[in-house]
Amino acid sequence: MTDTDLNSAIEGYREGLRVFSQGDAEPCASFFSRREDVTLANPLGPPRRGPAAVREAMLAAAANFAEGGSFGFDEVTTSFEEISRFATPDLGYVVQLEHTEGRPRGHEDPVVIELRATIVFRREDDGAWKVAHRHADPITTDRPLSTAVKE
Repeated sequence: MTDTDLNSAIEGYREGLRVFSQGDAEPCASFFSRREDVTLANPLGPPRRGPAAVREAMLAAAANFAEGGSFGFDEVTTSFEEISRFATPDLGYVVQLEHTEGRPRGHEDPVVIELRATIVFRREDDGAWKVAHRHADPITTDRPLSTAVKE
């Protein structure tokens, strides 16, 4: 396996994210590890650990974009601004800004969703690169410390 294999996994995962924003979590979920230590920290809830909890959180998040969801899009575009990428023989990561813009069904004005994401990939026993951890949040610009204070 080479870094090219990781690059292919990253690009495939990004394609899964594009489909995710249309309400289908399956392509994205297929890139996640099935090991018990897999974790997901998405911007809609607390961190989840384990394949079942990660899958449940992904399905719930994708439901927001599905038919009848709060952000079901008629038209949508997704782009990525890569900040950093690094790999060792068995671990790799990518830090990126994710930009999704679309017009929710029944609305005239588009909405923009921007996330800062770190995705950690690891080579599994079968040699495939899988997501071991994803963290995403809406912090994409400078903010004062007061925004982190819990009220």
